[in-house]
Amino acid sequence: MYPSPILTLTLGVLITGVAAAELRNLAASTWAYLVHSLFLAGTFAAFAIVTDSPQLYWWVLAAVLTKVIFIPLLLRWYIIRHPATELRPTLGLRLSLVILSLLLIVFFKLVHTHMNFIAPTEAASLEPARSNLAVAFTVFAMGLYVLVTRRDAVKNVIGLCLLENGAHLSLVVLAPTLPGTLFIGLVTNVTLFVWVLIYVTSGIYQLLGSPDTFRLSELRR
Repeated sequence: MYPSPILTLTLGVLITGVAAAELRNLAASTWAYLVHSLFLAGTFAAFAIVTDSPQLYWWVLAAVLTKVIFIPLLLRWYIIRHPATELRPTLGLRLSLVILSLLLIVFFKLVHTHMNFIAPTEAASLEPARSNLAVAFTVFAMGLYVLVTRRDAVKNVIGLCLLENGAHLSLVVLAPTLPGTLFIGLVTNVTLFVWVLIYVTSGIYQLLGSPDTFRLSELRR
């Protein structure tokens, strides 16, 4: 039986991930990402308890410091200096919500059903690992969806963070015995990458007067 605390936390990861992806106000989207990361850190902690893997507490600490605190602060630093509303995306809000919801439902069902093909291990085929891994791949797909459908550079950064969170959530199942120091190194590298992206995005806005990634080709002129 899938433990209810983990079920609640992973549902929170999905719901807040959708909010971070679809909210047009960038400040609200950043807050949604912060709560999403809190649910992610809580999932790490719950999984550490259920699987008796104390090394995962290092993952919790790293996730809180980087994903809950530092990355939202970077996003906030950008938002208070630039327009706080996302550029109009390629899809309207209602249509995007419908497409994203269908994508997540289908993707979760597909991964959960064919887990033996995707991760052919005994540990991955059992609960709570099976559903947790399906959620991880679904969050990864959510981040990829944001990268494909959004033109605002900040929303693309959020999409990249969602994609990366999905990858880290999958590591809880596939490689829970990884040293905590390795995970800290991974999230530190990603945090530095996000800092560089925010810095570059600010420079793009100063040059083009817009964070529109569809206009990046103009920089070559």
